[in-house]
Amino acid sequence: MMNLCLPKIYQVSSRNVHFNRSSLLVPNYKINKSKTEFRDNETNSISHAILENNGFICESGPGFSTFLPLGKRVLNKTISLIREEMNKIDGQEIEMSCVSDLALWSKTGRNSLMGHELFRLRDRKDKEYCLCPTHEEIVTSLVSKYSKSISSHCIGDKKSLRLYQIGKKYRDESRPKHGLLRSREFYMKDMYTFHICEKNVEQTYDEVCRSYETIFEKLNLNYNKALASVGSMGGRKSHEYHVNASVGEDKIFTCKKCSQSISIDLIDAEKHQNLNQKSLCQVTNCNKNLNQNELDEKVEFKKCIEIGHTFILGDRYTKYFNINLEKDSNVVMGCYGIGVSRLVQACVESNNVENIYPNWPLDIAPYKVAIIPAKLGSQEDERSQILVKYLTNMLDGSVFKDEVLVDDRNWMTIGSRLIDTKLIGVPFSIVLGKCIHDEQIEIVINSDSIKSILGKERINCHSRETAIVLKQLVNDYYYMKKDNKLFNYFKNI
Repeated sequence: MMNLCLPKIYQVSSRNVHFNRSSLLVPNYKINKSKTEFRDNETNSISHAILENNGFICESGPGFSTFLPLGKRVLNKTISLIREEMNKIDGQEIEMSCVSDLALWSKTGRNSLMGHELFRLRDRKDKEYCLCPTHEEIVTSLVSKYSKSISSHCIGDKKSLRLYQIGKKYRDESRPKHGLLRSREFYMKDMYTFHICEKNVEQTYDEVCRSYETIFEKLNLNYNKALASVGSMGGRKSHEYHVNASVGEDKIFTCKKCSQSISIDLIDAEKHQNLNQKSLCQVTNCNKNLNQNELDEKVEFKKCIEIGHTFILGDRYTKYFNINLEKDSNVVMGCYGIGVSRLVQACVESNNVENIYPNWPLDIAPYKVAIIPAKLGSQEDERSQILVKYLTNMLDGSVFKDEVLVDDRNWMTIGSRLIDTKLIGVPFSIVLGKCIHDEQIEIVINSDSIKSILGKERINCHSRETAIVLKQLVNDYYYMKKDNKLFNYFKNI
């Protein structure tokens, strides 16, 4: 039997941080639905089916979803990742009400521009309000209210005020579908920046765009940045961020020579089906030297999911609100949005296994490690239960924090529980099966079905050291996977 002479500090504590799988609110999943059923159904996408069937969200009405415990963990981690990047660029987090005085929207003209997409309501005194799909009016009114307290150290020649929030937004979609991709209630990160010079606006715009790229790269998304229309938001400059997807409702053209992308909204409708490379280069200002055949080549659009949008607004909103700073200067704005709940589903749409299993980026996986003990009544049962206590104490706390899931449903086979672990997207499983007779544990990389054995020399009384080894294995694998050569070498060892 494995040597488990552990110091008292590593013995079972009265309060463990790990979670038991039997306690989670997760519906039973059936893998008997055909893949084509998901694709052909107008109201579903592969990612929507995975999120609903595998226990991440539950539809509570047309365009409204409840985040179940697994989905809420993924959502919270996505929010934390975004918050971390916004704070790195001097963003100041606030929280504004999702209910706005409709008079503010009438003041800027957007009450009529938004049309039926704006949820409107009246209170008992017949005063009109709306549920905010975005917060330009409220945040500009807020800055106006405190403008006399704002110094040049806050908004100056080289400084900008950067306010952001992460919360729920509302849009009265006429035909909500695809789960979180087109909904009436959604999570969004929206940042609003205030400046007194155009040069500073451009610098901030570039800085936020780089931050967005960092976020999407951390989520392993193959994204496109496309020049876009400002639409009803107004302003003078706009870019959209997309991931390619057949269920996407946005369309972009990409220059084959300079790789720049543009939204289909910037192309005349009559040219959508017959756009050539020459016309596209004129819009993107591509300066690549192309021959006539290349210029006449037809360009096809790609269907995409929009995950982010950035704007330079100028004085589109500030001109309606009296912002009096110390300097007599014209205050201009930028605004920057990420559809957080949509981003969660886009990660599944663009990265899943066999259209059934979510392959979550490591940073937002609901749990990083699952421990699967032997089946009840098996020869390994008693030993595995001792190991479960040892491993959970080893992994809990400062190394994996609350990232450990124990599948304690030991009336089920190990194989069935491995499938269930894969269905919720836990990247690694520690299997306590027959190999524990040889004082070993089995590490399974769930998304790729790669198995590795960890021997007794690396499972010892130095619990924190062993936990660090396991965490390094987790991190190394994900870094290696980004490099196909390293990953293929690792896979074939």
